Amino acid sequence: MKNLFVRLYLVLIIAFIGLGISIDTYIEQTASGRNDSEQLTSDIALHKGTFFLLNKELKRLPLAERNQYLTIISSSFGFTIELNELTSLTFSKIQLEHLNQAGIVSVYDDEKGKVWFFQKLDNSDQVMSLGPIFIEANNSTDFLINLLFFAGLALIIFLWAWPLSKGLGQLTKAAIAFGKGDFSVRAQTKTSAPLIELVNRFNSMATRIQRLIKSHQELSHAVSHELRTPIARIRFAMEMVKELDDKTQQLKYMQVMDDNIEELDGLVDELLTYARFDRDEPDLRIESQDIIAVAYHAISKFQLTHSQLSIVCSNEASKKLLCCFDNDAIERTLDNLIRNACRYAKNKIQLTLKIEDEKIVVWVDDDGLGVPIEARDQLFEPFVRLDQSRDRNSGGIGLGLAMVKRLMELHQGCASVDTAELGGARFILSWPVH
Repeated sequence: MKNLFVRLYLVLIIAFIGLGISIDTYIEQTASGRNDSEQLTSDIALHKGTFFLLNKELKRLPLAERNQYLTIISSSFGFTIELNELTSLTFSKIQLEHLNQAGIVSVYDDEKGKVWFFQKLDNSDQVMSLGPIFIEANNSTDFLINLLFFAGLALIIFLWAWPLSKGLGQLTKAAIAFGKGDFSVRAQTKTSAPLIELVNRFNSMATRIQRLIKSHQELSHAVSHELRTPIARIRFAMEMVKELDDKTQQLKYMQVMDDNIEELDGLVDELLTYARFDRDEPDLRIESQDIIAVAYHAISKFQLTHSQLSIVCSNEASKKLLCCFDNDAIERTLDNLIRNACRYAKNKIQLTLKIEDEKIVVWVDDDGLGVPIEARDQLFEPFVRLDQSRDRNSGGIGLGLAMVKRLMELHQGCASVDTAELGGARFILSWPVH
């Protein structure tokens, strides 16, 4: 809003200065043109006869009696009539030429409402003058100036405000539609420059709210389905413990309860972890680091627990491959992909790291059954599993790959799946090197 106020203030200041200078220049040019030409003929017809009679009468009078005669007859006309030497008066070059040709020159004072008429006496350097004659002040000029000024100001403000009004109208429609439940609606980004930040913030808020609602719905669905099975097992084991007297059998069912409680704890932890990544924007520490070191560290944990599999890493660099990333986020991402590969690989898992088009690219290949093409688009959505069994050992609840996708988005990168040269699935991560 501060930026909008500054823009409006500057527009008004520039408009006032620009219109003032433009109108003033126009008036000066108009006045100059009228003084040189238009004044030569204004109201001449009205006083042409008067000058003719005065000229004829003054020529018959001696020089000493002319001014006295004019003084006497001035009272009959209602305005002053004088006879002056041409050299005592100030005229423009065009006016002098017109006077020398027996023409009549009129001089106006619009502000005071006065006018004078001049004509040269025949065969003389004396000039007859009529006036000042009082006329109605020319208020139309002031009215025209004010009209031009305010009309120009209104036009400038309209041209500046119309895109703002249009953009705010579109934003209001988007907000109303969003408030009615259409969470996919977004404000148009092609709008007035002062509104771009507001529109971007609205769209960002709308995307976040849409994601929060979707996350809430998915979590509710997951809780209703994923938690029900271990809770039912615990309830069954408790009933069996109550009915059995054999200590050995009781311990067996108590162990079942303990296992299911641990499973519940893991489910809750996985749900909360996904909710945290999906709803909040984690404060990532993006630093230039060696991605190869992180990859080898992630592999080493699974080499110990999955000794039956060959888990190797290949890279183009001999020792280091530097790029920018958050260490914890990328380690979690690789951990999810390698764990997923361990579930389905038959004998081998291979990591490949390289740089292509200013992006770091990581492949996680396995020699399992692979991912069907028709299922690849939805594989990174939350709670999606190719294996529909409820056994978490065969694939969890489908949040691992959703978190991988989210972490890649936070790195301004992407995650995808393809077919590996080993015959199984190839999970591909890529994000900018810098």
